[in-house]
Amino acid sequence: MSPSIKSNIHRHVPSARQSGRVDLFARAINVPGVLEIGSYHHQSAQRGLTGVAHAGCLGVCFLARGVQTYRIEDRLYQMKGGDQLVTFPGDGLDTADAPEEKGRLHWILIRMQPLDAPLLFLERPAAIALRRALLALPERHFSAPREAAELSSAILNTLVRRPVALLDRIAAANLVLRYLFATLRAGRAKVGGGVSPRIQRCLAHMAAHIREPLYVSAVAQAVGLSESRFKARFRQEVGLPPGEYILRAKIAAACTELRRPGSRVTELAHALGFSSSQYFATVFRRFTGLAPRAYGTRHATAT
Repeated sequence: MSPSIKSNIHRHVPSARQSGRVDLFARAINVPGVLEIGSYHHQSAQRGLTGVAHAGCLGVCFLARGVQTYRIEDRLYQMKGGDQLVTFPGDGLDTADAPEEKGRLHWILIRMQPLDAPLLFLERPAAIALRRALLALPERHFSAPREAAELSSAILNTLVRRPVALLDRIAAANLVLRYLFATLRAGRAKVGGGVSPRIQRCLAHMAAHIREPLYVSAVAQAVGLSESRFKARFRQEVGLPPGEYILRAKIAAACTELRRPGSRVTELAHALGFSSSQYFATVFRRFTGLAPRAYGTRHATAT
């Protein structure tokens, strides 16, 4: 593989032990045209991405759970669980000074240059046609197809076994092909209808009561849904479980307060409905990677 094509995605990231992470590169994958396949499952925020380059290749990220901010050429993309993001050859990618958030992400990198290079054991005309179709995607951020989670996991499960036999490589290539075709359909259709009026009312209720103890059962009742139906519908439309969304909203409010001089952590914890400052600090670190005081100090230093 040419050095100019080699990806440096996720070079500045935590170890697999810290993040439930799997990275497979071209030599281990041994499927024509596939440069990298990987996933992580962060239980807490990790150091963000910096200086990622995709020279000569196309990347497809699928966020199975959580939320994540990416920046591509000075434009921000706010991903939520169930979203895909495509990077095109030459794109620069980072997390816009934000951490890699708590959540689960899958990614795959496909070699795009030259157009007629071997790809997924396809015949040359088919490889060219597939690459041209991917490069012509009208959207780079869209709701993922339903099969994205199943296919992403199946691709990794097929390739992590050792040794990888030829039949495993053929099976993996078939799964990647299905995944790419599903991505093409989703990107062209821009799948997804947004957030329904009922869940919008729920989000408004949460925002209005963010400084109070918020219980999922009470929020479900406020919008006229059973708790089980509410949880399923909220996650489908928002991309996060409602309990996690509430915690993230409280931490976002805390970050705003901590940027102000004189903020007191204990008072802030109780004002936001946390049972103790210790629990608040634990949750804050989980979603930001920093203790509340350290966050306030860093912001004060930056300003």
